[in-house]
Amino acid sequence: MSQESPNKNDNNKSEEVDLLVFFNLIGSAFGKVYSFFEKIVMTIYKLIIAILKHLFASAKWYALGLILSFSLGCLIDSYKENYYGANMFIETNFNSTRQVYENIRNLKQLASIDHDSKEIARQLKITEEQASHIKNFYIVPDIDKNTQMEMYIEYRSTLDSVSKLKSTFKDYLKGLNNYSFTAHKLAVLSTDKNIYKNLKNNFIAFLRKNPYLDSLKNINIINIKAKITDLKSQINKLDSLNNSYLSIRIKESDKSVNSKGSNGTNFYMGNSQPNELLVDESKITSLLFSLKQEKTELENELNLNQNIIDVVSDFPPSGYDVSKWTDYKKYTLPILTLIFIFIVIMLLNLNRFLKQHNE
Repeated sequence: MSQESPNKNDNNKSEEVDLLVFFNLIGSAFGKVYSFFEKIVMTIYKLIIAILKHLFASAKWYALGLILSFSLGCLIDSYKENYYGANMFIETNFNSTRQVYENIRNLKQLASIDHDSKEIARQLKITEEQASHIKNFYIVPDIDKNTQMEMYIEYRSTLDSVSKLKSTFKDYLKGLNNYSFTAHKLAVLSTDKNIYKNLKNNFIAFLRKNPYLDSLKNINIINIKAKITDLKSQINKLDSLNNSYLSIRIKESDKSVNSKGSNGTNFYMGNSQPNELLVDESKITSLLFSLKQEKTELENELNLNQNIIDVVSDFPPSGYDVSKWTDYKKYTLPILTLIFIFIVIMLLNLNRFLKQHNE
């Protein structure tokens, strides 16, 4: 027992030493963290004091520059024309998207680069004065993630099993361009907010002008109308035939004819067996329903393909102000002036500091 007691005391002392070292390390770490944040706070404090000291010392220059620049900005803004914008949403048919984009690029060149209001007036059939107010044209696809996903699902349905494994949504999106979509947003920038009511009719007429697309549209309409006419004829014949069969069924029912094992009207010809079914009017009714559905779909297709370009949403009667705060000199000039004064004062102070140290 006398030998075990010293060993236990030694173990307790070593454990106490380890704990003291551990707590000293934790305290040292917290001290370093506190010292680090203290330095950051002191640096920020000194910076704020230096800025305030600089502002108070140069307050008259900043105030003078601010007043002069704001007044000059207000004067410039009073002579500046306001910019107005409006959007039109369209859907392109018969692969006419490229035609629309090329025409918009042409108008954009004339309006924003060439400033050729005479040619714009000729193409859009408006007055030259009205055309002079137009400053730019824009076009972008009107799409969202849901539309892209629907297009991708339809695309995958056309692939074989091997291609489906290799195809990914990201790869599909990389392969898309502006011509891949049918819905687009057109925008016109103008200094006259009332010009948009003059663009409603002639603007779309100009965009869809293409002899090839016109002939393609006319042929498509003729084909759809021919299909609808054929379907109408088939529907009329089947409807008449179905009515005849129903009339016969009613007569046979009145005679109490026994027709075991059949669900429709039975007709027997020559040496046919009594239970041999030749005609079932329920099948004619189903075929009639299918033909009517097909006719409705063709009528919808005809309605959607009447035009090369369909206008989903036209220009509003007047445009809306699209100016940003950065477009106003009364805001931008004071900011630039304050920055300029600050740089000049800093350079003067630096020059004074260097001269003092050189002496």
